[in-house]
Amino acid sequence: MPFLKKLLYYGLLAALTLGAVEGMARAAYFLSFEEWYGGGLPAEILPPHAPGERDVGQWRAQHPFYGFAPRGREYELNVMPPWERQDDTVIIGLFGGSVTMDVTPNFREAVYRYFLDNNLPRRPVLLEMSYGAVKQPQQVMIAANTLLWGGHFDIIVNLDGYNEANITHNNFDHGAFPFFDEGWEKIQNLTAAETLLVGRIGVLRAEQARRGQAAAAHPLRYTAVYGIVSRYRREGAEGQIVQLNHELAATRAAYSLEKHGPGTAFQNEEDLSREAARVWYRGSRLLAELAAATGAEYYHFLQPNQYIPGAKPLSTRELSDRYIPEAFGKNYRRAYPWMVQWGEKLQGPTVNYFDLTGIFQDHTETLYGDQCCHLNRRGNELLAAAMVARMEPALRRAATDDRPALALATAARPQPEKLLIDADFQVHRRGRHRLVYGKDGCTAEDRAAQFFLHIVPVDPTDLPADRREYGFENRDFQFERSGGGVINGRCVVDRQLPTYPIASIRTGQYIYGDTLWAGEYHFEQ
Repeated sequence: MPFLKKLLYYGLLAALTLGAVEGMARAAYFLSFEEWYGGGLPAEILPPHAPGERDVGQWRAQHPFYGFAPRGREYELNVMPPWERQDDTVIIGLFGGSVTMDVTPNFREAVYRYFLDNNLPRRPVLLEMSYGAVKQPQQVMIAANTLLWGGHFDIIVNLDGYNEANITHNNFDHGAFPFFDEGWEKIQNLTAAETLLVGRIGVLRAEQARRGQAAAAHPLRYTAVYGIVSRYRREGAEGQIVQLNHELAATRAAYSLEKHGPGTAFQNEEDLSREAARVWYRGSRLLAELAAATGAEYYHFLQPNQYIPGAKPLSTRELSDRYIPEAFGKNYRRAYPWMVQWGEKLQGPTVNYFDLTGIFQDHTETLYGDQCCHLNRRGNELLAAAMVARMEPALRRAATDDRPALALATAARPQPEKLLIDADFQVHRRGRHRLVYGKDGCTAEDRAAQFFLHIVPVDPTDLPADRREYGFENRDFQFERSGGGVINGRCVVDRQLPTYPIASIRTGQYIYGDTLWAGEYHFEQ
């Protein structure tokens, strides 16, 4: 047989063999995981709240004001430095839990569009003051702390309901005080043995993250042979994590004040639901009083939920994998009648309260994105539109009324800006104490990358004590969480500068440690 024919024969044989192996691997993947291998691996094998994960303090940290808050720079609230009142802006604080976090981009777009379409003289600034799993009284604490540090809101918006109903019961089931933050007992008063378990879980989670990154970049990631081996390895590690969580939960069962908080007199879950609704009501009234005392308007929305009977005609997709009433709906349905009762008492001169649980009654399409209460993109668009429609009087008042005539003139003719840095984002200085970042035709990637802002004072003693060894103050920030927005394709975000004399600034963006752009400016003294 000529050489070329042999080469073609053996090449074809190898291709058929590899194809057969890949086909069998794809069949095995489907039989094992009940889904076809689509090329590439999911970033996470199990959902964020895997069984037993509640008992681990790896993804949350105790915060002195916000309770048991998520870890990581991406969760930092825009409270330090606070956003101060400005004549040409309308500052809107959006409070709530993970549903609020999800709807924020759509709400921001709807608010900006309203200002643009109605040619309102001031610019809206939306501050995302939400965390996953936040519930009352955390919204009150976060708002009060922001105001305490000198921050300002023209409008305070609170979108909540599910966490107040569900997490209070989860805390109760785990022996923790129902009105403490979610998972309070996770990291309180750890023994040496418990600390070791938490450390082992942390090492495994770090290893899982590394494996996920490696799998996403591996040259064989599109083959099911690689995919099935990699996924089995990662799921094996997840199994170890779940087992360690169960061991940790068993060691944490004994009651202590540090771990579980004060005892309660609730005889049953019905008593708890009744009190949860009352706490929710009181929290909203306190937010309204804070708003009124500081010259802001307050809006409170009860979020939609698929487990309220008759609230939405659920689609086939929603019924198949986004509706599990025995797991996710029982607490909400138990507490909801009490929330409706107390919600009716919220309406008054200082509380603009709206029950939005029925806004999807005429929508048969799929709007929910998971089994809990989170929405898909279309659902978030509808929710944001419903909120803005009900807030329209406050938006118009904040943009046009109740300000001195000079302020309106200032809003119509913004303060002169001086270009400091002409880079991927242009950086201007407005007035004495504000930086304005702007970019035309910006993308989602532009908005997602972290900004760094390093400020060098004229007098090094003006630096906070923990920054003096570095020689600059670090005021890094994220675009959307810092009130940034997009109008006609231009991204704009403002940052407050410190009041002390500044020698220079260095700013730019980075992602995964790589600098995307950077610039430096030295101020004349």
